[in-house]
This record gives sequence, structure tokens and C-alpha cells, in this order.
Amino acid sequence: MDLTDQMIDYDSKGKELNLSQRDLKTLDAKIIERYGTHCEYLDLGYNRFNSIENWIYEFPHLKCLILDGNYLREAHLQKLKQPLDQLRVLMLNKNDFSDLKTTAAILSKTFPNLEYLSLHGNPICPDNLYLRPFSNYVSYEYEHYVNILIAALPKLKFLDHSPLEINKFGTFLHTPQYRSTNSSNSSLSFNSLWSKFKTFLTSNSSQFPDANAKLFASASSYQGLHSEGNRYITNFDL
Repeated sequence: MDLTDQMIDYDSKGKELNLSQRDLKTLDAKIIERYGTHCEYLDLGYNRFNSIENWIYEFPHLKCLILDGNYLREAHLQKLKQPLDQLRVLMLNKNDFSDLKTTAAILSKTFPNLEYLSLHGNPICPDNLYLRPFSNYVSYEYEHYVNILIAALPKLKFLDHSPLEINKFGTFLHTPQYRSTNSSNSSLSFNSLWSKFKTFLTSNSSQFPDANAKLFASASSYQGLHSEGNRYITNFDL
């Protein structure tokens, strides 16, 4: 699909490119040439991507990538041969990741410096948002899911809807309870969401604690953001 200038939402001051809901399968040369070398935030949510290897390395300064609501699975990310060290925020909600250990290994190799990751709505995420018929949410399954991911991504500070905090006594200790709201007043705009991400990355840039400390996710609540992962960020989380 060829995008007109009217369909391209770019904030040059914030280096933010929003191409969500554009029915895209890939990024064309015009987009890459115009924005690739300086874009830091890229929202490609709710398109038709089933590969990213043809263009992702053309965005060398990318810090935040949103790919919610596409058609991605493990095999597609395995095609990425070089690590994307600069990426800090990765949103993969509502895709088709179905093997937890494989996904964790790929993320560890390809996105080693991730600080924020969200996988809501994927088969690997037992968060009660994407349950099979007649299945039940079991808290220990989510704890296992969290522990696998934080072991693979040692710099991770926020997973799905919960900040990860230091606990010297053990592993993941608390499974958050979910509270929904449909209040439109609680939704964050495109710009304010990225401002929260940038604040989060800046405020958490201090040296990570020693390897012997364990992580656990603290409680948070659903505040109605558009992305399945973003909407769990409360005003005080970032």
C-alpha cells in the first residue's frame, strides 16, 4: 500500500512515526529513506506485518517499536540475524507467539537491552486476556511465564502491565489482579504515551542491581489505553 503524506503521522520534534492501522504489510523505500535514520519511536500497530527483517535495520536509532495486532510469530523474528541493541520498548500484543521458551530465546538474542516488553493477547501469555474456550486462568502459569522472560532479558523493568521490582528473597511473588475501565478520560494520546516511555527510560537508566537479586512484578491496574500492554500502565508506573 502506498501512503500519501496525509496518511503519515510524524512528529519531527519527538522523532515519532505513527503508521498504525494503515493496512501495511511492509515499509516502502520512501518511508525508510525519509524517516529511517532519525526515527526513535515507531508505531505499526494493527497492520498486516508478518515480517520485519527487510526494513528494521534501516532504523538504527529506534528505541520504541509497537507491533500490536499484526501476524507475527517466532519464525518471523528468527530471521533477524543481528541484535538491535538500541531498542528499549517492544510491544507485541495480539500476535501469534505460541512457544514461550523459543520466544524468550529469540528476544534475548535479538533485543538484549529491552526494558519494556508486552505480549498480551498471545497464546504464550497466560494473562486471562486470551484464554481458550473452557480454560481457566491459573496464577502459577503467569508466574512461570514471567520468570522465563526475566531470566532471558536481565535488563527488563516492565512486563505487560506490571513494573518489575527487586526482591532479595526469591523469584516472582505476586500475580496482579486486573481491573478494567472504559473511561475515555483515562486514555493516553499518542504523544503522551511516548512521553511516558521516555520518562520511564530516563528515570530507570541507573545501573541495574546485582545478578543475585531476583525480580517480581508489582500490582497495577488496567487504565484503558489502546494497546493491550500500554493500557496497563498507570500514571505512577512510568
